Amino acid sequence: MHPLFQKLLLSRHIEYLAVDESFNIVELSDKIAQFADSPQDVSRGKDVRLSFPEIVGMEEILINILQGQQLNFDLKGIGRFTGRGNLLYFDMYIINDSENCNAGNKLIILCENTTDRMTLEQTLVQRSNETSLLLDAWAASSQYLDKIVQYMGDALFVTNESTIIKIVNKAANCLFGYSDLELIGKPLSLIIDELQLKNLVLYKNGSCPSSTIPSEVVCQTKTGEKILVAFSCSRIESELEEEQDIIYIGRDIS
Repeated sequence: MHPLFQKLLLSRHIEYLAVDESFNIVELSDKIAQFADSPQDVSRGKDVRLSFPEIVGMEEILINILQGQQLNFDLKGIGRFTGRGNLLYFDMYIINDSENCNAGNKLIILCENTTDRMTLEQTLVQRSNETSLLLDAWAASSQYLDKIVQYMGDALFVTNESTIIKIVNKAANCLFGYSDLELIGKPLSLIIDELQLKNLVLYKNGSCPSSTIPSEVVCQTKTGEKILVAFSCSRIESELEEEQDIIYIGRDIS
């Protein structure tokens, strides 16, 4: 192998060996044995398949490369356990050692250490899988909570701080006679008188205290009927949004 080519390979931490058309090793770099499955068999005159079993079954491909019928062949992500029990990954590149690609030329087998890259890829894949599992769990939990909210017996509203309705459940639809489309995006004052709503949602120092004792409020249904509803409200604490929502739970007591 040309000395300049050898220096280029070493500068990239790539080790190499050359084999003849009988697959016997005829030349090798100093540290190529670290990539071998059987390091003691990496020596001149020995069959390369003894130390690199990945090549077994690839003989036809190697001959095609020797004869110029194929340019190269790559094997990626080969794993080995080192003598210290650490896992080492490498990529193998097989090329012809001649510009003429005539029969009888040597094959060059290059081995590049890719442990850092493979470890990073595996870490990213693992984190991606963990994130996917968390998202699946969150979605399942969210669906479960949605079912509880939708089928609970009490009317439920979620509004922003301006009392614009964001979420409404089926019990509220039935109690007040409005559909989701007629309520979402509308002010809660559509149902509760402004004055009573202000008394229900008492702001002090920019916060809405949780109310465990329901307040009786006169509400109006879509048909104009007046009904008495016991409402309790509470602020929904969240670190994700600057504006915090308010949840209202009401029970018909008329």
